[in-house]
Formats: sequence, structure tokens, C-alpha cells
Amino acid sequence: MGFFTGTPAKVTQLPLYDKSTLGAIGKARDMGLAGFRRSVRSAVLGICASLFVAGCATLGADSRPPEEIVRERAQARWNALVKRDWATAYSYLTPAYRAVVPQERYAIQFVGPVKWTGAEAKEVKCEDKRCLAQVEIFFRLQIKGHRNRDSSTHVEETWVLENGQWFKFEKV
Repeated sequence: MGFFTGTPAKVTQLPLYDKSTLGAIGKARDMGLAGFRRSVRSAVLGICASLFVAGCATLGADSRPPEEIVRERAQARWNALVKRDWATAYSYLTPAYRAVVPQERYAIQFVGPVKWTGAEAKEVKCEDKRCLAQVEIFFRLQIKGHRNRDSSTHVEETWVLENGQWFKFEKV
């Protein structure tokens, strides 16, 4: 008498290659080897192109001295303030400031009897990731008796480097 008693169990042979589990091999079998090579080549070329574009973007980063970049950004920010373009001026502030202070609250601080007529970013001095920019602001008081008198003042702004971009630092 043998080890097994009763009716033998039915044994089902599983296929050796299942398209759902073998993925690429199944695809190669379906499309032929030449088609599979074309799709692999396309994928490799796509990856290389992505890396090339990313590399070019890094090489295309602004290589000018930080003083020049900050002077240009400070001037652009003040040009926006003179035009009363609060949204553009707000975009020059650090991301941390913008995360805490809404644009509307930022704009409210500029309401008053002073009308800016111009600004000139003068001198910028930088150390590592921090720059100090001297800006001369030209303005006219909108107060009776002072309407035709132009004046100017100087302010010192702090600019910081964050994620490869220079932003004006504002205390909260």
C-alpha cells in the first residue's frame, strides 16, 4: 500500500511566464525585440534629455556678483512700490514673511500722506547670504503747505539668499 490514499489531487501547472509579473519581458515578446529596443532607447533618451535640461538650468543660474543682483532686485521692488503695485513688491519678500503676512496686510502699511515719486538703489554690500542695500527714496508729502516740495530720504534694506534667490527681509 502506498503513502497516498484516496483520489489523487488535481495538479495544475502554472505558466512559466506571466505577462502581469514579468512586465518588460512580456512586453518584449508582444512587440518583438526591435520594438522593445526602441522603447528602451526612447526611455533612456528621455532620461538623458531631462538630465541635460536640468544641468543647463543649473548652468543658466545667475552668475553675476550678488551685489549686482540685489541692486537690480531692490530697484525693481521700489519701482513696484512707486507704481503702487503691491503684489509685485510683495513677491520680493522672503517666503517665510509671505507665509505669515497676507499681501493685503503688507499693502496697508503704505497708506498715508506720502507719495513716492521715485527710488534709486545705490550701494549694496554683501557677506555670504546677506546683503545690505542703500536706497534713496524720492517723495512728496500730500499735506497742505507741502504739496509742491519734493524730498528724499535713505533707507537700508536687508536682503537674504534663500533657495538660490535674493529676497528682502522684513521683520514680522
